[in-house]
Amino acid sequence: MKKINTFLIIVLLFLQFGQNKAKSQRKVLVIGHTGAGKSTFCNFLCQSRKFKAEASSDSVTQMFQTEQIELKDYTLYVTDTPGFTDPKKQNNWKILNDITDYIKQEQINFVVLVINYSIRASNEEYILRWLRYTLPLNKSNSLILVNHYRNIQNFCSYEDEDDNQQMCQSDNISKSEQNNQNFMNFVKNTFTNSTIEKINYNTQMQQTFKEFKILVNKLKQDYFPQAQLDHSNVNDLSDKIQKELQKNEGYCMNKFKLPEEQKYQKKMVKLEQQIMELKAEQKTLQNLVDSINHDINKIVNNPGEKVTTGFLWWAKTHKFHSTNQINQINQLQDDKSNTRIQILSQQMIEQKIKEKIEKLEEESETLAQKIPQLKEFQICLQQANKDIQEMIEVKNYFEALNSINKQKQYAQ
Repeated sequence: MKKINTFLIIVLLFLQFGQNKAKSQRKVLVIGHTGAGKSTFCNFLCQSRKFKAEASSDSVTQMFQTEQIELKDYTLYVTDTPGFTDPKKQNNWKILNDITDYIKQEQINFVVLVINYSIRASNEEYILRWLRYTLPLNKSNSLILVNHYRNIQNFCSYEDEDDNQQMCQSDNISKSEQNNQNFMNFVKNTFTNSTIEKINYNTQMQQTFKEFKILVNKLKQDYFPQAQLDHSNVNDLSDKIQKELQKNEGYCMNKFKLPEEQKYQKKMVKLEQQIMELKAEQKTLQNLVDSINHDINKIVNNPGEKVTTGFLWWAKTHKFHSTNQINQINQLQDDKSNTRIQILSQQMIEQKIKEKIEKLEEESETLAQKIPQLKEFQICLQQANKDIQEMIEVKNYFEALNSINKQKQYAQ
């Protein structure tokens, strides 16, 4: 009996192992500003307290922390990340690039960006733009979670932390609400392809827990199983700017080049058609020359008169062409000469047409060098590049901060 029980236990363990092994994996990365509530969200998601959470300006998470959860249909890996903070304290450019590398290396399926209405730094809008440009976020692979602290005066202001009481007067609260609404509009315009959810932090925490529970269930059941993130489109911002510039230049080039090429093509086709017609006429004329040669040879080989000369013992008969035959030969020779002149004339015309075609081909080849000088091309390029001016601004912003941070470190 013991043996049977042991055997059953082993079988059940193998079955359980097989089920776990067959499960698919879903990897979720949680990112956001320092103190925005990333670790709190991770704890709700994992139904644990493994992630350290603290609503303050100091980042609690100093490195990537991953926890594994076994769900019914898949294994969920949740990763908390270092928070973006004020540029005076941390190098955001490095954190952002570390996140990008991590997403590519670990093949992350889903990104949760946690935003806090009330705890924001001056550079957060630049960070959000950077994320939009570097990560291919959409409804199938991302969630923008906005934490809205309501009725909690302690979170009215982050930048003026020492003056919280003064900032939480009724006039300032309404001003803060207006700023929050403006920021919310900015978030919606920035992440147009992503799903945006909002959690209202209430003084009644039970209501907040309920909202979190509904959101977490929706994520586990609907979002995570279908999550897909195209890692080939996770790009460094500098590389993406270069690619976009080249793409826009190519777009404007084709916009003007293709019609011009078609115009050249039509001209060349027309000239080539003329060459074909000339060649056909030349062939007809050559056939006429051959026919004239044939007629001349026929007349030459068939003289019309016979004359006998010499003495009787060595008399010899000679054949002579009649006057009519001679006139025919002369006329045919004149016709042949005129026909050959026509052939030569057409060959000269053909040569001129070929020279025109060569010139058109040369102009067509140099078209790519001429188009950038066109005013219309410059206008097109300016309009096309308008969308990536913001990208360049974001890149320059972080590079300038990075340079300042390096100088400070060197001075220290």
